[in-house]
Amino acid sequence: MAAFAMRFFFALLAFVTVGMIIGAFIQLTFIRKLEESYGDGPSLTRIRGLSRGISHWEDKEAAMLRLGYVKPEIVSWSPRVVVFHNFLSAEECDYLRAIAKPRLQVSTVVDTKTGKGVKSTLRTSSGMFVSVEERMYPMIQAIEKRISVYSQVPVENGERIQVLRLTSAEAQV
Repeated sequence: MAAFAMRFFFALLAFVTVGMIIGAFIQLTFIRKLEESYGDGPSLTRIRGLSRGISHWEDKEAAMLRLGYVKPEIVSWSPRVVVFHNFLSAEECDYLRAIAKPRLQVSTVVDTKTGKGVKSTLRTSSGMFVSVEERMYPMIQAIEKRISVYSQVPVENGERIQVLRLTSAEAQV
C-alpha cells in the first residue's frame, strides 16, 4: 500500500510539474504576442538586443510613464496608501498650474441640509477641474494614462484631473 501511495504521489507531482511548465510557456507566448502588438515598445526580444546598442528607453510609452523616475513608497498596506514620488515632472506641474490659475475658485463643502456647495472656514483651498476639451491635450492625456497605469483603473473610468491650490498659511482638513 505504501509503495502504491508513493508511486501515486510522484506521478501526481510529475503531472503538476509538467502542467506548470506548460503554463509558463503559454504565459511567455502570451506576453510576447502582447509586446509585439505594441509595436516599437520594449519587449523581451528587443531588450535582449541592448548589447547591440538598442536602448529600450527610446520607447515613448516608457518615457510617458516616467519609468525609472516615479518611486512608489508604501505608507500602509491596510488601508492601502502609496505615495508616488516624482509622479509629475516639473514641466507637467507648470503646465497644470498655467491652465488652472485663471479658473481657480474657492473650494466648497456640501451643505447637509441643501446638498449644495457652500464656502467653509474648514476648507480654504482653491481648485478647478480640467475641462473635457483640455482632456484632449497630449500632456493631459499622458498624465491620465500614467494615473491609469499606476492605479490600475482604465482611463475611461477615471475622473477629470482636479488641481488644488493651498497657500503656505492654508491647511486642508
